[in-house]
Amino acid sequence: MKRIIVALLASGVLLGACNAQQPPAGKTDKTAKASPVAAARGNDEDSAKLNAVKTVLEERFKGAPIKGLRASVFPGTYEAMVGDDLIYFDEKLTHFIVGNLIETATMTNKTEERTSELSAIDVKTLPLADSIKFVRGKGERVMYVFTDVDCPFCTRLEQTLQDVDNVTVYNFMYPIDSLHPAARNKQKAIWCAKDRLAAWQDAVLRKKFDAAAKGDCTNPVDATVELGQKLGVRATPSFFLADGRMVAGAIPREQLEARLNAAQTKVAAK
Repeated sequence: MKRIIVALLASGVLLGACNAQQPPAGKTDKTAKASPVAAARGNDEDSAKLNAVKTVLEERFKGAPIKGLRASVFPGTYEAMVGDDLIYFDEKLTHFIVGNLIETATMTNKTEERTSELSAIDVKTLPLADSIKFVRGKGERVMYVFTDVDCPFCTRLEQTLQDVDNVTVYNFMYPIDSLHPAARNKQKAIWCAKDRLAAWQDAVLRKKFDAAAKGDCTNPVDATVELGQKLGVRATPSFFLADGRMVAGAIPREQLEARLNAAQTKVAAK
């Protein structure tokens, strides 16, 4: 069983990255509709139950930010984001699970989907002047990438982007010191280059980097690291789409195209 699960996850559910739910459908009576009074009573009972569960959650995880509490797809259990983690637990919180919930019909990672929804940011607040901009075609679809020059998965995403049309990419220099101790100085030097985009693509795509290059100009790399940490970026590459949702990992082109299109459609519908 373990091998089967690992194989399924490896097929695309879990994404490559350099690392440092819908509520259950209620039972319905096909022969009769619930009265408005019964429906209201049911809503009140559900609200009271959620409030009781929330109290237990707050007592157990004192001081931690909690959001997105709701019933999970498993009967008698709940889900909520506590800090940066989405957890699943029983109503008395005698046990809880931290992990990936996969919808088998579509092989969708529902944990990642819900986490992205609850962690969505306002992309208008991102300091675009602190990024290296890359445009292909009309550039109508937008993504904001936190990336590490020495991360192999960042290279993979950058390679994928060379074949994606109609996209604007803002690359934010986000070195992960614990994994790539030389990356911070490299990315500062890239920022200080006369042609930042060329220097970035040479380094990340072709592994061409001038070891003598200096990063002593005024640069945003340290500030970008602090920003990424505040936004909950834990791995590279991680990127935000136009709707503010974060995606972690170097996902295949087909998935990237689908997510870019979905985000663009969602923003256009507002």
